[in-house]
Amino acid sequence: MKRVLGAAAAVLSTITVASAADFPATPARVGLPAPIIFSWTGCYVGAEGGGAWGSSEHVVQSGTIAGTTIPGKFDLRGAIAGGTVGCNLQLSNFVIGIENDYSWTNKQGSAFNIPPFDPTTTSTTREKWIDTLRGRFGYVPWDRIMVYGTGGIAWAGTSVDVSNPAFGLFSDSKVRTGWVVGVGGEWAAWSAPGFDLTFKLEWLHADFDRSQYFSTPIVVGGATVVTRDVRLTDELVRLGMNVKFN
Repeated sequence: MKRVLGAAAAVLSTITVASAADFPATPARVGLPAPIIFSWTGCYVGAEGGGAWGSSEHVVQSGTIAGTTIPGKFDLRGAIAGGTVGCNLQLSNFVIGIENDYSWTNKQGSAFNIPPFDPTTTSTTREKWIDTLRGRFGYVPWDRIMVYGTGGIAWAGTSVDVSNPAFGLFSDSKVRTGWVVGVGGEWAAWSAPGFDLTFKLEWLHADFDRSQYFSTPIVVGGATVVTRDVRLTDELVRLGMNVKFN
C-alpha cells in the first residue's frame, strides 16, 4: 500500500509541475505591452486616379423654339487623375472628416445636331478639371477597414464647342458649380512611426444641372450659333492612396 501511495504522489507531483509550466507567472504577464489598435484620426495627403463618364445635352435657351434640344442627350467619357487632402476624427467605431480633391480630366463627348438644326454641325461638351469639397461619414467594422458615405460641393472647368465644316469652330468656357455624393471604402495597409499608408476605392456622382453658353448668339454667313443651356452630370470611379499622419 505504501508503494502505491508513493507512486500516486509522484505522478500527482509530475502533473502539477507540468500544469504550472503552461501558465507563466503573473509578474511576467503584467510586463507585456497592450495590443495596438489602429486609429483613423489624423490628417492625410494622397493621389487618386480612375475613370469618368456622364451625360450632357444642349437646349435652345431663347426664341420661338426655346426648350428644344439641339443634339439630343449624348455621353461623355474620359480619365481623371489628381491629388487629395483631408482630416479624420474617429469616435468609437464612427469616423467624421472633411476632404478636398482636385483632378485633371479629359472627359468629353459630342453629337451631331438634329433637325430643325443643321445636322452637319457638331455640338461638344468638355470637362478640363473637377474639384470637390466633401464631408465624409464612416463606419469601422474592423480597425483597419472603413466604409463611408460622402457629400458636398463640386466645381468643374468646362467648355462647349460648336463646329461646322463651312463656318469653323466656336467655343465658350465657364466654371460650373454643383453637388456631389458618393460611397467608398478605405483600407489601412501599412503603419510606421508617425504615419500610415491607406488605399481607397470610391464612386462619386456629381450634378451640375444646367448653365448658359454663347449668351450672345454668333451669326456666321447664313448660320447661327444659338444661345444654349447645357446640362452636365458626372460619374467618377477612382482608386486612391493616402499617407495619414499620426
